[in-house]
Amino acid sequence: MPTETGTGLLVVWTDVAPEAEEEFNQWYNTEHIPQLLGVKGFLSGKRYQAADGTPKYIAIYELADENVVKSEAFLRVRENPTPWTRRMLPLFRNTQRGVFRQIFSYGQRPAKEAEFVLTVRLNTPAEHEKEFTAWYNEDHIPALVGVPGVYCARRYLAVEGDPRFLAVYELSDGGIPRKPEWERARNYGRTAQIRPYLQNLQAVVGRLIYPG
Repeated sequence: MPTETGTGLLVVWTDVAPEAEEEFNQWYNTEHIPQLLGVKGFLSGKRYQAADGTPKYIAIYELADENVVKSEAFLRVRENPTPWTRRMLPLFRNTQRGVFRQIFSYGQRPAKEAEFVLTVRLNTPAEHEKEFTAWYNEDHIPALVGVPGVYCARRYLAVEGDPRFLAVYELSDGGIPRKPEWERARNYGRTAQIRPYLQNLQAVVGRLIYPG
């Protein structure tokens, strides 16, 4: 079934201490995500393992809106970790967390969960944000969603975390961003003019591992 949609997103990118990786995955799948999905406003929780890029793991939670992370129910979970959670948190490595509000979407999400996602985070100088936004919404995302195997894309603005902008692409194949069709599409339109304004770019292709 497709994910129930909301306008908020909570995303965690992380590595884990190698000696704890098996337990880390068990904890995430059997305790942590089910616990968060019990919080009102958490619509879905999915996990991905990097097929290209780092860190190794991505957790993406669809939220009714970005204010869910300020709710009493969420804060109660966050401020009262279970014994298992207390044991796992020190084992996180290179962790990055962001809370986001959706600002643009394009294309149709697939009827079945996409097997791969591409997350792209970046910044742009404030004085170029207007032209950056026009390029992203009018040129860049429509061209990329036109590549075979790209279902849709959504753009978000960070309300917590940095970089400030996030794009999430749903893909049928993790190798699509290395194909010539993608390369042509990513250079479409005003890209050459905008590229000097793209800062702190971080991209990860993830393969769905939960629910799997």
